[in-house]
Amino acid sequence: MNEAAYDQDLYTWSLQQAQLLRERKFDQADWEHIIEEIEDMSKSEKRALQSFIETLLMHLLKWQYQPAYQGRSWKFTIIDQRKRIIEHLQENPGLKNKLPDLITKAYGYAVTGAVRETGLSTAHFAPDCPWTFEVFMDEAFWPESDVNP
Repeated sequence: MNEAAYDQDLYTWSLQQAQLLRERKFDQADWEHIIEEIEDMSKSEKRALQSFIETLLMHLLKWQYQPAYQGRSWKFTIIDQRKRIIEHLQENPGLKNKLPDLITKAYGYAVTGAVRETGLSTAHFAPDCPWTFEVFMDEAFWPESDVNP
């Protein structure tokens, strides 16, 4: 398989590679790119989980720091992201050991998003995630307001 097929039409290339593997024509397979694509798939799954955690944390921060704006949309986003995280970890249990790093990265982006959406300064938010994974994934957890009246 030539480089052009891989670079110009990944979809067709993927189907062709799958067919070659099914037919056990291993000597014709584009192993370099197959390996690259498998590695990229794992990175994609990791990025997806980080994105779900980021969205959840951002909405929990908004819930905590802007109680006057709490509404159905935020509530259902929080519920939905918790479900997505659970499902994603069930489908990719190998990612569980990556949670501490993913939470750290996701929290940084969540604060940036919360700053952008609330207009509050970064100083309003804890420098590190104030909740453990178990806490923020608990469906009964809804952070109390930290806003002074």
